[in-house]
Amino acid sequence: MIYLDNAATTYPKPEEVYRALDKANREFAFNAGRGSYLAAKNTFNMIQQTRQSLADLIHVSPDTVSFESSATEALNVIIHGLDFKDGDTVYISPFEHNAVVRPLYYVKEERKINIEILPFNKVTWDIDTEKMCDMFAIHKPAAVFVSHISNVTGYILPYQEIFGISSMYSAVNVLDCSQSLGVLNPNPENVDFIIFAGHKSLYSSFGAAGFYNLKNRILKVIKSGGTGSDSLNHSMPEKGSQRYEAGSINSVAIAGIKSALEWLYNKDIKQHEAALTAYVITELRKHDKVHLYLPEDTSRVIGIVSMNVEGYSPADVGTILAEDYDICVRTGYHCSPFVHKFIGSLDSMGTVRISMGAFNTKEDIDKLVAALSTL
Repeated sequence: MIYLDNAATTYPKPEEVYRALDKANREFAFNAGRGSYLAAKNTFNMIQQTRQSLADLIHVSPDTVSFESSATEALNVIIHGLDFKDGDTVYISPFEHNAVVRPLYYVKEERKINIEILPFNKVTWDIDTEKMCDMFAIHKPAAVFVSHISNVTGYILPYQEIFGISSMYSAVNVLDCSQSLGVLNPNPENVDFIIFAGHKSLYSSFGAAGFYNLKNRILKVIKSGGTGSDSLNHSMPEKGSQRYEAGSINSVAIAGIKSALEWLYNKDIKQHEAALTAYVITELRKHDKVHLYLPEDTSRVIGIVSMNVEGYSPADVGTILAEDYDICVRTGYHCSPFVHKFIGSLDSMGTVRISMGAFNTKEDIDKLVAALSTL
């Protein structure tokens, strides 16, 4: 099997992570901090070490890190926890995933917020700064949501430029790093929240993800329950990560993240993915029937390339690659409702998405290109 669906979840995981997950099921499958016995204490210490390692990635305090079950849950905790008022304007990029879009539209039904799409040039894919500034001046941004890397196109968004301006309006700036953290680490300047997903670019398993609360904003509680401390208090803690970590934390999956971070240390997966991305773009451009969805500057694309093949639907291409060549790609709209209007793939039923990871090689790309050449 040639696996080119790493944007959905990276596969395979490092052997070290598989071993760590097996060990964790035996040694860290305890309620952290909820017992005076050694195994519970060891589990708590492991979780705190993982917080520290995640914090070290972007040089912030471990107190900012909260664990959730998925990036989707993390985004729900933030979006439903923010104190939006009727009439507030929230801005999102056209590259956002439904993990951002759907919770915001749910809030819109309840609180009558306005959701606006940030203006990007359809040729260069640059942010239209002048137009954005005009939009912000007319409708002050209450919050701005931007993906670090698009899950459809692999485009690295200019979040620092956007947040630098939205910060002037005291907007809450949320950066979705589900596709990037671990491989392409963000600059936390002017960012309020950063989202991470353990099973993607962190090369760990499903079940553990979370967010950095970089300015220690107090969110409304949307999930309450036991935290293992202050048990006579009917309310959740007023601040800190425990406010957002009700219930039994997934210590086993967190142990996987800890091992993955150790494996990632000093590995230049960014360079590996960038080289493979440039290679697949070069090779696919040789085929007349293949249409690629790219910005003018293709160096701003990493790990993910979307395409279509003339005369075939994305679903047909995916089926042929899977059944005839055992090549795994993703097809369709990829849970991103606005990007397809932006890149022009709405009427094509989405795209064929090729997404590469640490364990892919040029030989994998050669086999993909050879298979596509038969269409």
